[in-house]
Amino acid sequence: MSSKQAVREKKKSAKLPDKQQSRLESCYHVAFWSLAALLFFPPYFRGLFFPYEQELALIFAATIFWVVWLWKWSNRNYQFLSKPMDYAILALPVIYLMSAFQAVNYGLAVNELVKTMLYFMVYWMVSKLVRDKKGISIILHTIYLSACGVALAGFMTATGIININDGFLNGRIYSTYQYPNALASFLGALIFIGLYFWSRCITDDSTGKRSSARWDFTNFGPYLYAAGNFIIFAVFLGTKSAGGLIVFAIALALFIIGLPKNRWPVSIHFLLFSVPAGITIWQFIPNATAGRMGQAWLWCLLGLVLTLAAQWLYNCCARKGMLSWLAANNRIVTAAALLLIIAGGALTGVYISGHSESVQALVQDRNAIERLAFFQDAMKMFNERPILGWGGGGWEEAYRAYQSYLYNSNQVHGYFFQVMVEVGALGLLVVLGIWITFLHAAHRIFYRNKEDLDTRLLVWTVTMAAIAIGLHSVIDFDLSLSALTLVLWTMFGITRALYGEQENEKAMKKTKKYEAPRYGSLAAATILSIVLISLAGCLATANNSYKSAMANLQAQNYSKGIALLQKALAYNPLSANYHSALANISQGQGKIDEAIVQAQKAIELGQYNPNRYVQLVGLYHSGKRSDEEVTATAEKALSLAPFQSEWYDFLARTYLMVGYNDIIAGNDSNARQYLQKATTVSGLIEERMATLPEKEKNLWKDAPLLTPSPAVKLYTGSAQYLLGDLAAAQTNLKYALDNEGTKGEASLWLALVFDKLGDPQAAQQMLDQATKLVPDLAKNYEGLRNLRVSQ
Repeated sequence: MSSKQAVREKKKSAKLPDKQQSRLESCYHVAFWSLAALLFFPPYFRGLFFPYEQELALIFAATIFWVVWLWKWSNRNYQFLSKPMDYAILALPVIYLMSAFQAVNYGLAVNELVKTMLYFMVYWMVSKLVRDKKGISIILHTIYLSACGVALAGFMTATGIININDGFLNGRIYSTYQYPNALASFLGALIFIGLYFWSRCITDDSTGKRSSARWDFTNFGPYLYAAGNFIIFAVFLGTKSAGGLIVFAIALALFIIGLPKNRWPVSIHFLLFSVPAGITIWQFIPNATAGRMGQAWLWCLLGLVLTLAAQWLYNCCARKGMLSWLAANNRIVTAAALLLIIAGGALTGVYISGHSESVQALVQDRNAIERLAFFQDAMKMFNERPILGWGGGGWEEAYRAYQSYLYNSNQVHGYFFQVMVEVGALGLLVVLGIWITFLHAAHRIFYRNKEDLDTRLLVWTVTMAAIAIGLHSVIDFDLSLSALTLVLWTMFGITRALYGEQENEKAMKKTKKYEAPRYGSLAAATILSIVLISLAGCLATANNSYKSAMANLQAQNYSKGIALLQKALAYNPLSANYHSALANISQGQGKIDEAIVQAQKAIELGQYNPNRYVQLVGLYHSGKRSDEEVTATAEKALSLAPFQSEWYDFLARTYLMVGYNDIIAGNDSNARQYLQKATTVSGLIEERMATLPEKEKNLWKDAPLLTPSPAVKLYTGSAQYLLGDLAAAQTNLKYALDNEGTKGEASLWLALVFDKLGDPQAAQQMLDQATKLVPDLAKNYEGLRNLRVSQ
């Protein structure tokens, strides 16, 4: 062997210096604890529901990602993806990116891309940074402590100690999530984590010794977890989420059935904290609602004391051999438990028979039936764009054009349906692939560790926490709150880490040998981090600038407001809202052509918002565009939200104004055409409602049922006057006269009608009323007297 080869071999076999190993560990700990912070804080930022907070989270996540890769690179571990679950989870942001190129709202599509990239980053970092069960325990404790804090915040905002906007409404606890069903899903999943931690603290009934994998809180552990579980479960009940309770009950039954050990202790523990929690919340909410804050907190204290006393009683019984007795008499105890369940079912049946009306109301709950309508409308949208969908935010942008009746919901209230709308069949396959690979990995871990009950308990707990969140997301939009989605993706990451334990062991062994660094992989990770930080930073800057711009414009600080709005557009040119705002400013400055360009750009970026078409109609009027352009744009606005009354009002007014302007211009044939269209708008409303089944009419609660409004009657009557149909005009204008919003203008047109009918006294009376209510319009009376379409 040559001397050069010998030197090379010596280098390869040499261990890394201790100082370098120390630096590597420091790098690891910085990344690990930064990740823990990223998992702890999101629930406190409104559940990470809004784009600005999501963008800041992605900046932080991308920074941690770079530190993680630096640590891996220093370890000469260049593996990025290896298992099917890795590819499935990366495929989600990829499919959202693909769909974004044909999105109906590019700004919303970018927002969804930010979210999915954040989820992937968290999953990947959890799967790489968790090296052993201690690391998993720390991550799970981080989320568990965060849940305890969220639950306490719910109690505190309900009693006025702290103020969380929409944290406690209508006798329901919303806490920092500001949405009770998502809060219920979050807390319900964390109950399983709490049960897992408590189970690790108790005596192992098969060996008589404490579990070696326990988180060492000595004798205080069971009491601390009992208190935490009590607080979390009490607030879970305080959300009053029917869907959350049903899903939790199903998941709890599966969890207990599948427990590899401590089935009876866990069941008993659940009863010992759930009963006090139920009693507490039963009295807490009425007292908090009534303003009796001291009494509300006394009930919390009583529930906590009962829980801790129950834990002490459990410990006493355990020391006296209760667990051994349960194990020896398992069949008898199981039979007794089944008898209790049957008795409970019988009592429930008796209750149902005596409260049939209440039960029927629950079965026919509007929220549940309404969600079926959401799903049906989502399928309409899916059928129109089945492959790649409508892009991120597609439902929010376009649902009003497809809704079966009037409702207001920017979310589908079902994650899988939302995915189908936004990214089509390919996106749905990706999501199903994530769940299939996750469950497959969990199954493999569970069954390859038949002798390792601690690992089986861990993977079963993580799996059931994920399933609980996933099941509830089928019937609600929980996963639109990124804080909850991060919990789910963390469960995926932990499972992936357990599944790849052998990879971790190989990576650790590899660090002991010298290997030449691959600078290309570090450069690629650096570029990716910079791209993500830059993207999220630009979006966050634009978001912040836009809010500041609107505040300055409202305060009439126009120069600064315009500068900030232009800055927002420079950082995020894909936001339709920014272009619409700039169009308004340009219109105010008299720059109509420039305003039209901005309004058209807004429509190009967000194609299904009727407000943008309404804005363009006004600009077309000012810009002297053709009648066809003006009316076609107004008709388009109506077609995008056919159950909203205001667009019928706007269309009728547009027809009237176009016809009026044509009379002024001497184009009577065109004027007659558009004035006649104005008189048909009431018929459009009646036709639309005639096709609506009675079931949808019963569900229509967000506004009065669609009928010709006073505004439509006003514009119809005005058009009929100009067409010479005085009798019909009088009928419609009198209807408009009864509404405060249209009374002034209706008085003016009625004065004209009475004048033509030869009733000067009535005409003068109406004119006086118009002069009082709408003095500027009343000045046009003399000019309008001789303005009519020639017959």
